[in-house]
Amino acid sequence: MTKKKNAYKKMGLILLIAIVVGGIFGAFTSATIGFWGKDLTCAGRNFLQTVQELMLPLMILIAVLTVGYGELHSRKMRKLGDRIALAEDEECDRLEYRFEKLSARASMMNILSQVLSVLVLSAGYSIKYIESSRNSHYLFVCITFILCYIYNAFWQVRLVKQVQRVYPEKKGDPASRKFQLQWLESCDEAEREIIYRSAYSSYITINRIVPILLLVTMLGQLIFDTGILAVIIVAVIWLSVSASYLKSSVCLRKKRNDASLL
Repeated sequence: MTKKKNAYKKMGLILLIAIVVGGIFGAFTSATIGFWGKDLTCAGRNFLQTVQELMLPLMILIAVLTVGYGELHSRKMRKLGDRIALAEDEECDRLEYRFEKLSARASMMNILSQVLSVLVLSAGYSIKYIESSRNSHYLFVCITFILCYIYNAFWQVRLVKQVQRVYPEKKGDPASRKFQLQWLESCDEAEREIIYRSAYSSYITINRIVPILLLVTMLGQLIFDTGILAVIIVAVIWLSVSASYLKSSVCLRKKRNDASLL
């Protein structure tokens, strides 16, 4: 009973601190937004204009780095895979860890390439900017963006094929919508446990970050008038992730209960 009371007291204290901090921040923002709000808006516009002017070189740089990094890692993974096939048990475990680490790092860089490409492209992704006669180079930016995304898509297929070459028991067509399910079914119990724990860790991370992002988008709407769409999108992401987790949890619980009754 004491623990429950302490939990309520802690939550009440946290909410009280949040209200006080929010009130102080709101009062400070209201009092000073006239002084520094315009400066921040001007700085944001200048930064956006700079990115727009350098959009094509930035996109080309991202594409070059993506291809270079992707090919370098593909070569390293291929050589490491050949060593794993000939290694003894103890050395094989060490090489498999390096192979897993290398593939994870390469996948992260592949995702980073896609995110940076979208951010750079979004700097000029407006009707007003596209229709401007002096911004005809935006067409080449779009072409470079598409080529970079095509390379990333095929590179992901190559990554899966390289892993399957080292571990033939891994099944799944990377071009299939059911690839994740096929891959999971081909994993053993230890590998599935790693996947499940990693997925739950990702769920916890999302539920910690998304509320912060929701607050940031609300402040962006207040200060920079960025629009309510960003707030709605972050809110939908939060609801979708939570609903997906809860639905899966209830369905799995039902299956377990049904199986116990048989």
